Amino acid sequence: MKVRSVRIPEDIDKAIDYVARTEKIEKTSSLRKLTRMGFEVYVAKSYERGKLTLREAADLLNLNLIETIDLLSEMGVKGNIKARDVMEGLVSIT
Repeated sequence: MKVRSVRIPEDIDKAIDYVARTEKIEKTSSLRKLTRMGFEVYVAKSYERGKLTLREAADLLNLNLIETIDLLSEMGVKGNIKARDVMEGLVSIT
């Protein structure tokens, strides 16, 4: 695990304290949890906008494809493949 020095804005520091207190965990664990959750949202939004493939999202999140699909589903993110894309793919195969 790497160590980084970061300046934390007051509102984010309060969020870290809140999560640590609510979940009865250390502040460092709270910060790691919130950072991970933020990255998951970032990757999900990038996938939803078509900037990432499902495999790229899974690799970034260090999850397998099923775990990634489950996470995206929990976040309400639908697949970014349109019916037109599927039809074009089928046409190019035949």
